[in-house]
Amino acid sequence: AGIASVTATINGVAWKATKINSVTLMKVPGENGGQRFDINAEDGSQRLFLTCGGELTADDAMPLKEYVFEDSGSEGEQININALFLNYYLIGGDSFAEHTPKSGKMTITAMNLEKKTVSGTFSFTNEKGGILQTKIVTPDVFEVTNGVFTDLPYTVIKGE
Repeated sequence: AGIASVTATINGVAWKATKINSVTLMKVPGENGGQRFDINAEDGSQRLFLTCGGELTADDAMPLKEYVFEDSGSEGEQININALFLNYYLIGGDSFAEHTPKSGKMTITAMNLEKKTVSGTFSFTNEKGGILQTKIVTPDVFEVTNGVFTDLPYTVIKGE
């Protein structure tokens, strides 16, 4: 098995998570049930939060496929959104989310049910929504390309 990692290119600069905070598969049975998969990873200055969701499956895994987020389509267009991507700046013990999600996709390429590990790819673009702190100037567009997560151990949480 490989070493758990999350890497990406953020606005043209190579990024690697130094800490994987949590990787969870939340399963909620019942009429409006479903499941959600979250990855929360950071380095010293930035935190990425990736999430995707879908219908409840029989096993403790997400279907291997692409999950998409799109801000909004043209009038009356229905978009099936099943993912969300957030980025936070870590400054002096606080986290600041100055960007709002615009578009993104995450593909789960492998899930090992026995070892409870997950691998896949991601990319997303968020746009600056406002300024919440004055320590650093954040870019107008936060663009993540070449995102890869490999052999992340995940925890299954079963809802009521």
